[in-house]
Amino acid sequence: MSLSALSLNNGAVVVSWSFQAPVEAVWRGLTDPALLSQWLGTAVEADVRTGGRLVIDHGEGQLSRSEVTTAEAPHRLIMTWEFPGEPRSRVAVELSESDEGCAATLTHTGPDLAASYGPGWTTHLTYLEAAVHGDAIPPSQFWKLYTTFAALQGHR
Repeated sequence: MSLSALSLNNGAVVVSWSFQAPVEAVWRGLTDPALLSQWLGTAVEADVRTGGRLVIDHGEGQLSRSEVTTAEAPHRLIMTWEFPGEPRSRVAVELSESDEGCAATLTHTGPDLAASYGPGWTTHLTYLEAAVHGDAIPPSQFWKLYTTFAALQGHR
């Protein structure tokens, strides 16, 4: 795991991650439907370009729906985030070159995110890192990892 930093403040979850992969490979992980399905959930609709839509099936009928407001390959992706039973929020991912390969900062802004999205994004980014390296983690491990990260981050 290459978690660099995690902060929860002012209605935002900010996760910094270091990938030992080129920026373009991480961008592909964020936008390619086959790779999206390895780290975020099954891509039902994946038009990841400015003005496009992203619909992800997280299982058991839980669909997140996003409108892509900015897609500047391979450095910036900004989209709305609508998950059932939650208020609409915003997710931004910034990618830049680093000594190790790619530095990523994911910022999720919205009300009451800290309790679930800190460990949630940490888990998803663990899956993204594995997908980028061609070593997909079985979906059955998601909640085990989530529970571990939640405990480490002080959430129960």
